[in-house]
Amino acid sequence: MKMTQWLKSLVHTEQREMPDMKDIVTDDMVKIVLKSDVVPIAVKTQIKSTLDQQIDTAVDTALTDILGSGTDNTVTQ
Repeated sequence: MKMTQWLKSLVHTEQREMPDMKDIVTDDMVKIVLKSDVVPIAVKTQIKSTLDQQIDTAVDTALTDILGSGTDNTVTQ
């Protein structure tokens, strides 16, 4: 799940919560989790993945433009 989807799901989940459940997860608890190492690591991982995909696409496009589309120019790892 992408980070933006996860954050959006949190907003929608909060709106659907039952009134007596709101006291279980406090703002302070959420702040602690957001400040933990897990969140920055997840954000960095997602950004790196997105950038890797964009770089692969840009390289494939450049190779196709330079070499023509007659050959298979996709980069495999």
